[in-house]
Amino acid sequence: MPGKASPPSGFEPTPPFDPWTWNPIRWRRAAENRVAALGPLGRLPPEAKADCVVRSSHLLRLRRMHHVVDAEAFHRDASARAGALLRLVGAGTLVHLADGGPGLAQLVGGELHRLMTRSPAGMDAAEREQHSIRMRRIALRDHSLPARARQRGLGGPLPLVSVLLATRRPDFLARALGAVAKQTYPRLELVLALHGEGFTDAERQAAELPHPAKVVRVAARESLGAVLNAATAASTGALLTKMDDDDLYDAEHVWDLVLGHEYSRAQLVSKGLEFVYLSGLDCTVHLHSGTGEDYRTLTWTGGTLLISRCDLARAGGWPPVRRAVDKRLVEAVLRARGCVYRIHGSGYLMVRRRSGHTWEEADDYFMSKAETVVRGWAPALAGIADAPAVPPESSRGARSDSGLQ
Repeated sequence: MPGKASPPSGFEPTPPFDPWTWNPIRWRRAAENRVAALGPLGRLPPEAKADCVVRSSHLLRLRRMHHVVDAEAFHRDASARAGALLRLVGAGTLVHLADGGPGLAQLVGGELHRLMTRSPAGMDAAEREQHSIRMRRIALRDHSLPARARQRGLGGPLPLVSVLLATRRPDFLARALGAVAKQTYPRLELVLALHGEGFTDAERQAAELPHPAKVVRVAARESLGAVLNAATAASTGALLTKMDDDDLYDAEHVWDLVLGHEYSRAQLVSKGLEFVYLSGLDCTVHLHSGTGEDYRTLTWTGGTLLISRCDLARAGGWPPVRRAVDKRLVEAVLRARGCVYRIHGSGYLMVRRRSGHTWEEADDYFMSKAETVVRGWAPALAGIADAPAVPPESSRGARSDSGLQ
């Protein structure tokens, strides 16, 4: 069945967990410098250390801990242990297997088991968050109720996601297509909206993608909102997501948005504005993340919006304006009594050049909110491991169809 999600190799099904109860909503980076055990401290292996005992059902208290240690002796059997740990991991809790987790690899999958056996001790706030994101992504994708239904061919396939990529800069096309090509989400189509002239080989380049692709050409005189509406009309996906031509995206980016849309049940989902490269200062910054994953946030980013086709229609489509398209869409969703949800900011790096953005803001604006500053081009700060060695080149001042608006 197209879009059927297969479990990891060697995986034996465990009882799935409810992602609408066990999810990272309101997960925070801040944590106490304490380690919790899920059972009596005397049952931990001699080399394992913990400060207190917290039951696995006490999620809010566990979230305040730096991480959780677990041992086989705390559980009835391996299946019960896997079920309890998957719920916690799906909610963002860092779990460390103090005994190596005998028998768990076949129940949770090899990659998640490997992450669970890595000790989080000594991780700072940023490292801890990245570790949590990697773990919960796997748990939600492979072990939630919707995931298990898809694995068994029940409840329909994964939704088709249409990536709407609007660009008016031929020199940025190859890199933008590369960001789409590397996405691991299995049901994806690209609608490439060429805004103006100068694109001579776009159809061939789009056809070489591993995902289906369509090309739409729109006159330069049209507004960005009109361009996005033209791309939407050509798309077929149940979910629509906007990607920008000069920003950087991790391979799991679309998966993160789809999972966030599923467990939040929000009409509009976005990644938070956390990671920015400032070409004028040649530095990469991590902005203060504020409320973390939550409905109550204004730090969404235009290059990461995801919305269903039905909810976009209910909001009146993309506002037919040249600027502030994304902001206007958010306002329209809220007026239609929908809600907007911000997931984590990892896997997305906004690239700010000296000029050429539809959202103009001085570098001082970002520096004043910076929690971490790394000199030079540092996509790894945003959790992007397979990034190009150099930042996108200058577009010679041409206007971009990208950025927060």
